Amino acid sequence: MINLFKKYLLVLLIFVFSEKVSALPNIYNATYSLQKSGIEFGHSIHNSSYDTESNEWCLKIDSYTVGIFSIKKDNRSEMSCFYYDKKKYLEFLNNKSIKNDFAKTNSYMFSRISSKKNQMIRIRRINNLLVTSKDGITITHGANINIDRLVAQSFGYAYTNVLVSDKGREREYRFEILGKDTIASPFGLTEALIVKKNISQSKRSTITWYSIENNYIPIVIEQYRLDKLKVTAKLINLEQ
Repeated sequence: MINLFKKYLLVLLIFVFSEKVSALPNIYNATYSLQKSGIEFGHSIHNSSYDTESNEWCLKIDSYTVGIFSIKKDNRSEMSCFYYDKKKYLEFLNNKSIKNDFAKTNSYMFSRISSKKNQMIRIRRINNLLVTSKDGITITHGANINIDRLVAQSFGYAYTNVLVSDKGREREYRFEILGKDTIASPFGLTEALIVKKNISQSKRSTITWYSIENNYIPIVIEQYRLDKLKVTAKLINLEQ
Protein backbone atom coordinates (compact mmCIF):
# COMPACT_ATOMS: atom_id res chain seq x y z
CA MET A 1 0.00 0.00 0.00
CA ILE A 2 2.84 2.39 0.86
CA ASN A 3 4.62 1.65 -2.44
CA LEU A 4 1.36 2.20 -4.31
CA PHE A 5 0.91 5.57 -2.59
CA LYS A 6 4.48 6.59 -3.46
CA LYS A 7 3.91 5.60 -7.08
CA TYR A 8 0.68 7.62 -7.21
CA LEU A 9 2.39 10.64 -5.68
CA LEU A 10 5.25 10.43 -8.19
CA VAL A 11 2.83 10.23 -11.14
CA LEU A 12 0.85 13.16 -9.75
CA LEU A 13 3.99 15.30 -9.43
CA ILE A 14 5.06 14.45 -12.99
CA PHE A 15 1.68 15.49 -14.39
CA VAL A 16 1.62 18.64 -12.27
CA PHE A 17 5.10 19.60 -13.49
CA SER A 18 4.17 19.19 -17.16
CA GLU A 19 1.06 21.32 -16.68
CA LYS A 20 2.89 24.06 -14.77
CA VAL A 21 5.34 24.51 -17.64
CA SER A 22 2.60 26.01 -19.83
CA ALA A 23 1.20 28.23 -17.05
CA LEU A 24 1.85 31.95 -17.21
CA PRO A 25 0.12 35.20 -16.20
CA ASN A 26 -2.82 36.06 -18.43
CA ILE A 27 -5.31 38.87 -19.01
CA TYR A 28 -8.74 38.31 -17.48
CA ASN A 29 -11.65 39.74 -15.50
CA ALA A 30 -13.15 37.52 -12.82
CA THR A 31 -15.98 37.92 -10.32
CA TYR A 32 -16.11 35.93 -7.09
CA SER A 33 -18.99 35.43 -4.67
CA LEU A 34 -17.85 35.85 -1.06
CA GLN A 35 -19.72 33.54 1.29
CA LYS A 36 -19.83 32.66 4.96
CA SER A 37 -21.72 29.53 6.02
CA GLY A 38 -23.22 29.39 2.50
CA ILE A 39 -24.62 32.95 2.68
CA GLU A 40 -23.32 35.51 0.19
CA PHE A 41 -22.19 38.75 1.81
CA GLY A 42 -19.94 40.27 -0.84
CA HIS A 43 -18.36 40.25 -4.28
CA SER A 44 -14.72 40.41 -5.29
CA ILE A 45 -13.69 41.66 -8.74
CA HIS A 46 -10.28 40.54 -10.04
CA ASN A 47 -8.67 42.25 -13.01
CA SER A 48 -5.39 41.01 -14.48
CA SER A 49 -3.67 43.19 -17.11
CA TYR A 50 -0.34 43.65 -18.85
CA ASP A 51 1.44 46.94 -19.63
CA THR A 52 3.73 46.53 -22.64
CA GLU A 53 5.57 49.81 -22.01
CA SER A 54 6.62 49.01 -18.44
CA ASN A 55 6.67 45.22 -19.01
CA GLU A 56 4.53 44.81 -15.89
CA TRP A 57 1.69 42.52 -14.98
CA CYS A 58 -0.88 44.05 -12.66
CA LEU A 59 -3.56 42.34 -10.58
CA LYS A 60 -6.27 44.54 -9.08
CA ILE A 61 -8.87 43.22 -6.61
CA ASP A 62 -11.89 45.21 -5.45
CA SER A 63 -14.07 43.63 -2.76
CA TYR A 64 -17.30 45.03 -1.33
CA THR A 65 -20.39 43.99 0.60
CA VAL A 66 -23.68 43.30 -1.25
CA GLY A 67 -27.38 43.03 -0.44
CA ILE A 68 -28.43 43.65 3.14
CA PHE A 69 -24.77 43.38 4.18
CA SER A 70 -23.97 46.58 2.24
CA ILE A 71 -25.53 48.48 5.17
CA LYS A 72 -22.28 47.66 6.96
CA LYS A 73 -19.85 49.31 4.57
CA ASP A 74 -16.59 47.44 4.01
CA ASN A 75 -14.85 48.20 0.71
CA ARG A 76 -11.35 46.87 0.10
CA SER A 77 -9.00 47.38 -2.82
CA GLU A 78 -5.64 45.77 -3.55
CA MET A 79 -3.35 46.19 -6.52
CA SER A 80 -0.02 44.55 -7.25
CA CYS A 81 2.19 45.30 -10.25
CA PHE A 82 5.06 42.89 -10.80
CA TYR A 83 7.70 41.71 -13.22
CA TYR A 84 7.55 38.14 -14.53
CA ASP A 85 10.48 36.30 -16.10
CA LYS A 86 9.39 33.16 -17.96
CA LYS A 87 12.98 31.92 -18.39
CA LYS A 88 13.59 32.05 -14.63
CA TYR A 89 10.21 30.40 -14.05
CA LEU A 90 11.15 27.43 -16.24
CA GLU A 91 14.59 27.19 -14.62
CA PHE A 92 12.90 27.13 -11.22
CA LEU A 93 10.51 24.36 -12.29
CA ASN A 94 13.37 22.34 -13.76
CA ASN A 95 15.34 22.66 -10.50
CA LYS A 96 18.07 24.49 -12.39
CA SER A 97 17.68 27.40 -10.01
CA ILE A 98 17.01 27.39 -6.28
CA LYS A 99 15.92 31.02 -6.46
CA ASN A 100 12.18 31.59 -6.71
CA ASP A 101 12.71 35.08 -8.13
CA PHE A 102 10.80 34.60 -11.40
CA ALA A 103 8.31 37.20 -10.14
CA LYS A 104 9.17 40.47 -8.40
CA THR A 105 6.78 43.05 -6.98
CA ASN A 106 7.33 46.55 -8.31
CA SER A 107 4.46 48.23 -6.41
CA TYR A 108 1.56 47.24 -4.17
CA MET A 109 -1.38 49.11 -2.67
CA PHE A 110 -4.04 48.12 -0.15
CA SER A 111 -6.90 50.34 0.99
CA ARG A 112 -9.90 49.67 3.19
CA ILE A 113 -12.88 51.95 3.79
CA SER A 114 -15.34 50.61 6.34
CA SER A 115 -17.85 51.79 8.89
CA LYS A 116 -15.25 51.36 11.63
CA LYS A 117 -11.91 52.42 10.15
CA ASN A 118 -9.95 53.39 7.07
CA GLN A 119 -6.57 51.93 6.19
CA MET A 120 -3.93 52.51 3.53
CA ILE A 121 -0.74 50.52 2.85
CA ARG A 122 1.72 51.12 0.01
CA ILE A 123 4.76 49.13 -1.09
CA ARG A 124 7.29 50.38 -3.63
CA ARG A 125 10.53 48.99 -5.02
CA ILE A 126 13.35 51.44 -4.28
CA ASN A 127 16.98 50.59 -5.11
CA ASN A 128 15.81 47.02 -5.74
CA LEU A 129 14.35 46.68 -2.22
CA LEU A 130 10.68 46.66 -1.21
CA VAL A 131 9.74 49.60 1.01
CA THR A 132 6.43 49.63 2.91
CA SER A 133 4.59 52.77 4.03
CA LYS A 134 1.98 52.02 6.72
CA ASP A 135 0.43 54.25 9.40
CA GLY A 136 3.11 56.88 8.83
CA ILE A 137 5.90 54.33 9.31
CA THR A 138 8.34 53.29 6.57
CA ILE A 139 9.84 49.79 6.58
CA THR A 140 12.61 48.63 4.22
CA HIS A 141 12.56 44.89 3.67
CA GLY A 142 15.60 42.69 3.11
CA ALA A 143 16.76 41.55 -0.31
CA ASN A 144 15.24 38.09 0.32
CA ILE A 145 11.70 39.49 0.19
CA ASN A 146 10.69 40.17 -3.41
CA ILE A 147 6.93 39.69 -3.62
CA ASP A 148 3.69 40.73 -1.96
CA ARG A 149 0.80 38.52 -0.95
CA LEU A 150 -1.14 38.85 -4.22
CA VAL A 151 1.81 37.60 -6.26
CA ALA A 152 2.33 34.73 -3.81
CA GLN A 153 -1.32 33.67 -4.05
CA SER A 154 -1.32 33.98 -7.86
CA PHE A 155 1.66 31.60 -8.16
CA GLY A 156 0.70 29.38 -5.23
CA TYR A 157 0.71 26.36 -7.56
CA ALA A 158 4.44 26.87 -8.23
CA TYR A 159 5.92 28.00 -4.93
CA THR A 160 6.87 25.76 -2.02
CA ASN A 161 8.28 28.10 0.62
CA VAL A 162 8.62 31.82 -0.07
CA LEU A 163 9.14 34.99 1.97
CA VAL A 164 6.42 37.58 1.43
CA SER A 165 5.54 41.15 2.36
CA ASP A 166 2.04 40.51 3.72
CA LYS A 167 0.61 44.05 3.95
CA GLY A 168 4.02 45.13 5.19
CA ARG A 169 4.50 42.25 7.61
CA GLU A 170 7.29 39.81 6.75
CA ARG A 171 5.84 36.30 6.54
CA GLU A 172 6.88 32.93 5.23
CA TYR A 173 4.25 31.27 3.05
CA ARG A 174 4.41 27.47 2.84
CA PHE A 175 2.52 25.86 -0.05
CA GLU A 176 1.54 22.19 -0.18
CA ILE A 177 -0.13 20.33 -3.05
CA LEU A 178 -3.03 18.31 -1.63
CA GLY A 179 -4.07 16.66 -4.89
CA LYS A 180 -6.46 17.14 -7.81
CA ASP A 181 -10.21 17.25 -8.20
CA THR A 182 -12.81 17.91 -10.89
CA ILE A 183 -15.10 20.73 -9.80
CA ALA A 184 -17.90 22.87 -11.25
CA SER A 185 -17.04 26.29 -12.64
CA PRO A 186 -18.71 28.99 -14.80
CA PHE A 187 -17.16 27.27 -17.85
CA GLY A 188 -18.27 23.76 -16.88
CA LEU A 189 -16.43 20.99 -15.10
CA THR A 190 -12.72 21.67 -14.78
CA GLU A 191 -9.75 19.81 -13.38
CA ALA A 192 -8.24 21.69 -10.47
CA LEU A 193 -5.02 21.51 -8.52
CA ILE A 194 -5.68 21.80 -4.78
CA VAL A 195 -3.06 23.78 -2.86
CA LYS A 196 -2.90 24.64 0.83
CA LYS A 197 -1.11 27.76 2.03
CA ASN A 198 0.11 28.07 5.63
CA ILE A 199 1.47 31.36 6.96
CA SER A 200 4.19 31.56 9.58
CA GLN A 201 3.34 33.48 12.76
CA SER A 202 -0.31 33.51 11.74
CA LYS A 203 -3.47 31.62 12.60
CA ARG A 204 -4.63 31.91 8.99
CA SER A 205 -4.42 29.34 6.20
CA THR A 206 -5.93 29.03 2.73
CA ILE A 207 -6.93 26.19 0.41
CA THR A 208 -7.21 27.09 -3.28
CA TRP A 209 -8.56 25.13 -6.26
CA TYR A 210 -6.55 26.32 -9.32
CA SER A 211 -8.03 25.55 -12.75
CA ILE A 212 -5.36 23.62 -14.67
CA GLU A 213 -7.15 24.17 -17.99
CA ASN A 214 -7.40 27.96 -17.52
CA ASN A 215 -3.88 29.10 -16.59
CA TYR A 216 -4.37 28.22 -12.93
CA ILE A 217 -7.02 30.84 -12.27
CA PRO A 218 -8.49 30.18 -8.79
CA ILE A 219 -11.97 28.63 -8.94
CA VAL A 220 -12.55 28.30 -5.19
CA ILE A 221 -10.62 29.88 -2.31
CA GLU A 222 -11.31 28.83 1.27
CA GLN A 223 -9.90 30.93 4.10
CA TYR A 224 -9.39 29.32 7.50
CA ARG A 225 -8.54 30.58 10.97
CA LEU A 226 -7.30 27.96 13.43
CA ASP A 227 -8.43 25.33 10.87
CA LYS A 228 -12.01 26.63 11.00
CA LEU A 229 -13.53 27.72 7.68
CA LYS A 230 -14.31 31.45 7.81
CA VAL A 231 -14.83 32.66 4.22
CA THR A 232 -15.26 30.98 0.82
CA ALA A 233 -14.72 32.78 -2.50
CA LYS A 234 -16.32 31.09 -5.52
CA LEU A 235 -15.73 32.12 -9.13
CA ILE A 236 -19.09 33.09 -10.72
CA ASN A 237 -17.93 34.85 -13.89
CA LEU A 238 -14.78 34.86 -16.03
CA GLU A 239 -13.88 36.94 -19.09
CA GLN A 240 -10.61 36.27 -20.92
